[in-house]
Amino acid sequence: MTQQDRRAVSIQEPLRQAAPNFERRRLLGAALAGGLGFAGAGTLPGCSVMAPARTPTPREPTFTIRNAVVVSMDRSVGDFAAADVVVRDGIIEAVGPGAASGRNGPVLDGSGMIVMPGFVETHWHVWSSVTRNMLRDGVEYFPLKNALMPHFTPEDYSIGNRLGLAEAAAAGLTTVNNFAHSTRTPAHVDAELAAMAASGLRGRYSYGNRDPMPNEEVMPIDDVLRVQREWFGPTSPKAGALLQLGVAPRGPALSTPAVYAIEYRAALAAKLPVVVHTGQSRFAYVSAAKLHADGLIASDTVLVHALMQTEADRAAIRAVGASVSFAPQSELRLQGEGDFRAQVLHMKAEGINVCLSLDATTLASVSMFDQMSTVWYLGVPWRGTATEKLARISFRDCLEMATINGARALGIADRVGSLTPGKRADLLMIRATDLNMVPAANVYSALVRAATVANIDSVVVDGHFVKHGGRLVGIDTVALAREAATSLHQIRSRAGGAWAPESAAPGTY
Repeated sequence: MTQQDRRAVSIQEPLRQAAPNFERRRLLGAALAGGLGFAGAGTLPGCSVMAPARTPTPREPTFTIRNAVVVSMDRSVGDFAAADVVVRDGIIEAVGPGAASGRNGPVLDGSGMIVMPGFVETHWHVWSSVTRNMLRDGVEYFPLKNALMPHFTPEDYSIGNRLGLAEAAAAGLTTVNNFAHSTRTPAHVDAELAAMAASGLRGRYSYGNRDPMPNEEVMPIDDVLRVQREWFGPTSPKAGALLQLGVAPRGPALSTPAVYAIEYRAALAAKLPVVVHTGQSRFAYVSAAKLHADGLIASDTVLVHALMQTEADRAAIRAVGASVSFAPQSELRLQGEGDFRAQVLHMKAEGINVCLSLDATTLASVSMFDQMSTVWYLGVPWRGTATEKLARISFRDCLEMATINGARALGIADRVGSLTPGKRADLLMIRATDLNMVPAANVYSALVRAATVANIDSVVVDGHFVKHGGRLVGIDTVALAREAATSLHQIRSRAGGAWAPESAAPGTY
């Protein structure tokens, strides 16, 4: 027995002692498991089944996952029915069958697991996470937001961000673009940034405006520059290596063309990338063609929603290499005009980089599986429309939108978004042997249509486990739930009226 084999055995021994019926479950699972097939590769051998990996989290970001189904999202690397992923010092060192041979360090048995890149989310108003269940019949997102938003303190922003980012970690969102569209005060901004820096996730803080803000008022550019200096400066340790800074201006539909130009040009001068809402209906429509004509769109621009974009707009997006972020569940609930299905089909067919996002937890589940499946179900051309001859959205398309396309949109595809040797180790381990995943057949179908957040066993960011064995690492979820309940109770109490809480005290957990 090699040293590596002994390490694998020692990792499994505590599992066997804690679960007397482990071997029986292994045999039952093996009977249920089928093959996980890749397009063009036939049906893969059945996975041997093991209980969820509950190995001690490595102190150093060096480990090997052995004998897993691997979906690399890199066509040059390929996908494998059974392969190893080797991580050393937070970097993916090798991917492929037998890649672990002769290597030392902690070994995780990947049997019965799918290993894939972490999800890259590209537009999420994280601050509002505590209001996730406040929608009610007759009260939609915007009235809710406008009623409660003024009553958030910086501490509420801290709790809301910590809640949202913890759920992101649990859901395999290894990168989050925090579209901070309610920067009430510098203290609120710092509370969000501190929560992001402490989360262990990769991401971007896209500094937006105070909401609501008069159309003719320019966003606080001085504070954007303060944040750039204090949190992201070359001598500042505050933000850490995993975070970026961006700008989220309102766009000419919600300000004025002059104000938007000032804000966008300030972002260009500070060399900060831009993410901007471009409308789910005509009143908020922002024309990409007009922005292009004015020199206010670039390859690092992310256009959100984009339901009203014309053929000329799409041509402008393609010409500069900008990206479009769709929030599928939000698009379906809030679209007033336009056609989400048609836009996805056209943009994919025209070679635009399409990525996915959540928008807000009051509008969407924190699940990239749900966003992918929504796109897949809708991504079918309709006879008698301009989409009739376009290609259907495939499972692979959806996976690309949720991973490598998001990394391209945020300018980090050289670091993450695929399991490519040399990139940072942002990855997921997903149980392929759970009841909702068997009998297994095609791995892409399983990930887009069948998988849920509950199937995620482990989440790794930059080589460090933020979720392991189905549990978040270093987060007291019960205490966080209590803080969130208290925060929402206090916000509702300050809002009063129809928003006042029904009870004198927050819920207990």
